Amino acid sequence: MDKKRGVKRVTFIRHAKVDMDSSRPIYARELAAWEEAYNTAPIVTDVLPGDELIRELRDADYVISSTLRRSIDSLELLEVEIDECNVLFNEAAIPMLNGRFIRLRPVAWLVLFRLLSLLGIGRWAGTLRESRADAKKAADRLLHLSTRHDHIVLMGHGVMNWLIRKELSKNGWERKSREVHGNWGSNELFFDKR
Repeated sequence: MDKKRGVKRVTFIRHAKVDMDSSRPIYARELAAWEEAYNTAPIVTDVLPGDELIRELRDADYVISSTLRRSIDSLELLEVEIDECNVLFNEAAIPMLNGRFIRLRPVAWLVLFRLLSLLGIGRWAGTLRESRADAKKAADRLLHLSTRHDHIVLMGHGVMNWLIRKELSKNGWERKSREVHGNWGSNELFFDKR
């Protein structure tokens, strides 16, 4: 998109794939330890995004990263300078359960717990409320930054990026293309201030 005066843009990118084997089934109570290992694991460095996304990153007016290693390492891999690392953009909290009744792969636990959270069931409803409150603060930060920068890029995480986009949509920001998920997936929101 050309740089028209008054048009603001935020590009949300999900970090590179984390170099960690998550195929071994675990009990729910082991998910916290798995998350800790995931948060400190390196990224896969031999799979890069397309040239267009790399150009987007390098041409941005302002680049933000969450404080989690996988986001920072993703930007460093692409040799992109980070203007701001901020905990506001860290991944949404994972609701935990201290059970030993069944073993599932970590990703299956994440999907199950996120689904329960979105449905507002039990303890998971509180986790979603907290994550939405965090997303509102993150969206407010982006709104503030957009008063000074036309194109902001955020290297973040799947669920939190989605929650932040929902908050920005409430403020008149619009999506012009389909949502792209997965590692190195990107989504853009635009706001025309004219």
